[in-house]
Amino acid sequence: MPATRSNCLLTVYSSINGKSVHFVKNFRKSIAPVVRPIRRCFTFIGRSRRRGRYLRDGIEGIAMELRTTTNAHVQVLREFGAAVGDGVSIHGPIHIVNADGDFSNLRIGDRAHLGTDVLIDLADTVAIEENATLSMRCSIVTHMDVGPGPLKERRPRAQGPVVIGTGAYLGIGTTILHGVTIGAEATIGAHALVDRDVPPGATLLAPRARIAGQVDLR
Repeated sequence: MPATRSNCLLTVYSSINGKSVHFVKNFRKSIAPVVRPIRRCFTFIGRSRRRGRYLRDGIEGIAMELRTTTNAHVQVLREFGAAVGDGVSIHGPIHIVNADGDFSNLRIGDRAHLGTDVLIDLADTVAIEENATLSMRCSIVTHMDVGPGPLKERRPRAQGPVVIGTGAYLGIGTTILHGVTIGAEATIGAHALVDRDVPPGATLLAPRARIAGQVDLR
């Protein structure tokens, strides 16, 4: 055995040069029109498998499917009760929690876009209207519950529906809390925490990082 042993993955990656990558990319594009109808013919296999998982694991098992599938998010949501419009774009994984037996508390309008790692809490209803955009790692939280500990008496459970209005934009990492309505075409800046209604057309920005101190390195 040689003294230095190369990493297997590094060997594989290094063997795929630029020309090979472009060839694979172009090849996939060329066969896509042929493959799509074939894949549609076999969608019943995926549906049957998901129904079996639902019987075994409940809606939590289907929520796990949404975290692992590459391109069936819209189909899976529709199969299990969500109302999803036409032209919806979901870049998974998508994380759905607190669904009660199905996804019927979720409604997504036409041409809405959900980025990677969006989290949606379905303890209450969530409506994402048409042409709305949720950037990656946005969180929609429809309830607050401190659990069974000593805070329970002072901070009782609260929940409420969330509405993301038509054409609204949520920047990366935005968190929307329970009972909030984001007005039509409102813009929410990255990493904002929104705990009250936002008027249509308004712009909200999270505090920016600022210099709190500096050390003289001379």
